[in-house]
Amino acid sequence: MALRLFQKKDKTINFTITDEAIRFVELRQSMVERFGERQLPEGIIVRGDLVKSDELQDILNNVVDEWKLKNRHVRFTIPDRFVAIKEEKVDRDLTLDEIKNFFFMQIGSTIHLPFEEPVFDVVVTGYEENKQSVLLVAAPEQVVEEYSRLFEHARLKPAAADIAPLALYRLFHSHGNTNENAHELLIQLEKNVMTLSIFHQHRLKFIKPVFIEKNEDILEFEDISGSGDLADALSEIEKVVNFYENSVHSGQVKIDRVLFTGHHSQRPFVEGFIKQSFDIPIQTDESITMDTKQNEWLPPAFYTAAGLALKDG
Repeated sequence: MALRLFQKKDKTINFTITDEAIRFVELRQSMVERFGERQLPEGIIVRGDLVKSDELQDILNNVVDEWKLKNRHVRFTIPDRFVAIKEEKVDRDLTLDEIKNFFFMQIGSTIHLPFEEPVFDVVVTGYEENKQSVLLVAAPEQVVEEYSRLFEHARLKPAAADIAPLALYRLFHSHGNTNENAHELLIQLEKNVMTLSIFHQHRLKFIKPVFIEKNEDILEFEDISGSGDLADALSEIEKVVNFYENSVHSGQVKIDRVLFTGHHSQRPFVEGFIKQSFDIPIQTDESITMDTKQNEWLPPAFYTAAGLALKDG
């Protein structure tokens, strides 16, 4: 379930860097030891692109000093828009290393990705007769290296990379809020992006980030219209559900439940919209509670980093 791009290290700090903020969580034996946040000025990062990398580097250097994190190993997330996933079948007797070598040889020839020079990982997801099903998770090497260098220049040691949907699903799963047999739509709502991911048998099947250009108030459900705004993003939910149920599975499956998380200013409206618009049970992140050493609950904005802390490797 993880994107293992580097080797496992112990006592690892977990970072997320988004368009809006740098956040970290340090987890020890299911207790949140420390966490911190630094909001970013607009335009430093745009849709995951490091537009002003020098300014971001200065900010990261400062918070690493402030939070006393120097020389620690870190896990970090890759922006969702750079991630590609594919399901493939390979011979059952291949070892994991042989599967990775197989994909290394086939990417660019028989297996095509929307970018060149990928960093990738493979996860075996099942077996049938003489074949095994494998999930290929890939990201552009350049993007991974850009984010990795940020941490290295801040005197941190990149140890593992992951993606937010996997981290969040891992957190829901750790609290007993997932169902192996269900087709589950994970909705992560942030200030400028809503990521729609679908899981089945605890495996990622689909991912699509929908960017939110504007965040004007929506007063009525009938106002769900427009382009490039929150209303337009909400209309994308139905399109994704229809695509997955009908185009991918020819009407043979249904989305069984929604897992909803986020810290958007209009979260209550969005949650209400989902409940009113879809005849699908919804499980929100309100069922997730994480104790901190400071005797307070961990805010939802840190849930991705917390899920990253549960990563094996």
